[in-house]
Parts: sequence; C-alpha cells; structure tokens
Amino acid sequence: MTKRLYAKNCETDSDYARFAKFYIAESYQFDRQLSLLETIGHLMTTLQDSRFMLYENAQGELAAYLQYRYESDGETVFIESAILAEPYRSSWIFYRGFGDWVRKVENEHRGVRLVRFYVLANQTYLNRLYAKFAKYVGEREGGTGREVVYETAFADLWAYLKAGERK
Repeated sequence: MTKRLYAKNCETDSDYARFAKFYIAESYQFDRQLSLLETIGHLMTTLQDSRFMLYENAQGELAAYLQYRYESDGETVFIESAILAEPYRSSWIFYRGFGDWVRKVENEHRGVRLVRFYVLANQTYLNRLYAKFAKYVGEREGGTGREVVYETAFADLWAYLKAGERK
C-alpha cells in the first residue's frame, strides 16, 4: 500500500498548535544537538512572518510541513524549513508534496520568480537531492552550523516537479 499525504493550509489556532507540537517533536531532524530552548526560539522568531503548508496522513495525523515566507522584493519565496516524518520518505511523496506547495504559491502570489532555501552542509542526502533541482549559490554560517544556500527559478522548479510526477 502506498502512503499518501494530503496538503492542508495552516489557518486556525488549532492548526498552528499541531504544527508547533510536530515541529518540536521532529526538530532533531535538523540537528540532534538542537535544544528545546533553541527550537522554541526559532519558532518564536519565524512564526509571525511565515506561512505553512501542513501534510496529513489518511487518519488526519500531521506527517509533514513546509514553512515559507515571501521576501520583500515580492519575487522571491524563501523556504524557512520543512520536515517529512521518516515513515513517509519516498520520492513519490516528496514530488507530490512539493508540487502541492508550488501550486499553492502560484495561486497565492503570482509574482514569484525565485525560490531560495538553506540546508545544513553536513546533510549529504538532502544536498544531493536539492542539487538536482536547485543551484548552489554559496554558504553561510547558520544557527546550527554551516549551511549551503540554494536557489532556483520558480518556473524551473515547477518543470522539475512535473517531470518527477511522470517517474
């Protein structure tokens, strides 16, 4: 049986509470040394300016999220963070969920031309995955270590994800 996740907008206080609980429980995926205080601090500093797409399983349990914000230039969307629970990690779920988010951004903010995000440099698997659809533009020192900066044209990401749906 193929696992499936269903995209849901994060709109109500209950949605935000579910997100925060999931984020705190799964934040070890960013860095196993990340403390609860650092995790809550990150939430507090990014929550107000961010938007969220939640992904639930068939039982309505939260299994993933994508946190993002629109930059002041109006043409860049920045992915702040994303987590996909381990039981749901597969190429098909990745392509489908990322595609749901791209459609949401396209409907929400038509002026987006560029997608930018960071990933920890020591996350080998994620760096290989993201290099398939985004270009390396540099590195920076992040809150939990060295981060690789990626970006891609919104149209190119959309084309990549459509190609992935046919795999």
